[in-house]
Amino acid sequence: MIWDWTNVMPFYSFIAIDPAGQRVSGRVEASDPDAVVSQLSVQGLRIESVLLLRDAEQDPSPGRAAMGAAAGSLRAADVREIGAHIAEIASAGLPLEAGLAAIAEELPRGRLRRELRKIVADLETGIDLESALSARRAPPYVSALVQAGRRTGRTGAILESFISSTLIGFNLRQTLMLALIYPAELLVIVLLIAAILQSSVIPEFAKVFEGFGLKLPWATVVLIEMSKFMNEFGWLALAFVAVAALVVSVLVFLAMGPIETRRMICRIPAFGPLVRWAALARFSPLLSLLIESRVPLDQALVLAGESSGDALIYDDCRKLAERVRAGESLEMVARSGRGLPISFVRAIGLERERRGLPEVLQSMADVYAGRARALAALLALFLPIIVVSLIGTFVGFVVLALMWPLIDMLRLLSM
Repeated sequence: MIWDWTNVMPFYSFIAIDPAGQRVSGRVEASDPDAVVSQLSVQGLRIESVLLLRDAEQDPSPGRAAMGAAAGSLRAADVREIGAHIAEIASAGLPLEAGLAAIAEELPRGRLRRELRKIVADLETGIDLESALSARRAPPYVSALVQAGRRTGRTGAILESFISSTLIGFNLRQTLMLALIYPAELLVIVLLIAAILQSSVIPEFAKVFEGFGLKLPWATVVLIEMSKFMNEFGWLALAFVAVAALVVSVLVFLAMGPIETRRMICRIPAFGPLVRWAALARFSPLLSLLIESRVPLDQALVLAGESSGDALIYDDCRKLAERVRAGESLEMVARSGRGLPISFVRAIGLERERRGLPEVLQSMADVYAGRARALAALLALFLPIIVVSLIGTFVGFVVLALMWPLIDMLRLLSM
């Protein structure tokens, strides 16, 4: 039998996550990758990668097979840097393969250089950029943005906006990490001093006090008993606490699930709101960008929710997408979401005028990022104060516990 391939649509292989959270794969016939995503999204599947099967459905091209076998996993930092390079090349109007190959040669040896070289090799075999990124297991929303850029001819501008939005979360993490460095250093130094005290200094004081037959105050008794316990069972106690904390954390996570666990984290004073606003600051600009790039609204919600890294937001976005596909009003179904703030729900009311929604979402992203930065600044201010206060309390307790009996001993000697 002779097939007329001019009248047959190509086949695509896909990897996706079903509603039960299981990874599934298969093949579908469609006109392009966007049609594949649309078909599978209706079935409730979340797409991880879509790959074109060349020549025939039983015979994928050698280039494609090799690409799938060598697939790696791009980290968020890798995606950000590769996206920035692609944006520069696209904005300059240069050939993508040659530009990325030149950049790969300029990079120092390492993981990013290897991944970029693999992407270049995939492109040279005729594979499109979004499929090459999917094969490297880049986040699905990156491939969606590249597809939108290819359709609209604005790949450079879209990726530049994406990079700007990802820098929000990166800068917040940097601010918080810098705020934690000083308190962490203080804690490490104090723990080392405490280890020396309990292993060498406090036992010697205990011998002196026992030799004089002093009646020790409660603080000194507590300190000496703590020293004895740590000397005898210290490492065992630390190991038990670490294992118990790990086991309890795993059991709580398994019992509550990722959504309820995330909701519990968001209730932690100061830290919870920071996590929440940071996730919304990642979510809103990407949703704005996807909608502006004419990605279907249901797909845009799922992809942006996944990018937020927040299980609560992602769960709400999946439910919103399902009800949007069913034809319900987005504003109405958004009110049932528990992970989305009221400001987002009100902004969704502009869904009737889709032209204005991306701008509103971008403004909301700025508001969320501002709130997250303010909380990060407060934590950076108060964390060192809290840590220094705790350290001062500990040092004061040790000094008081050791000096109190010494004063009594000096009084006895002077009589």
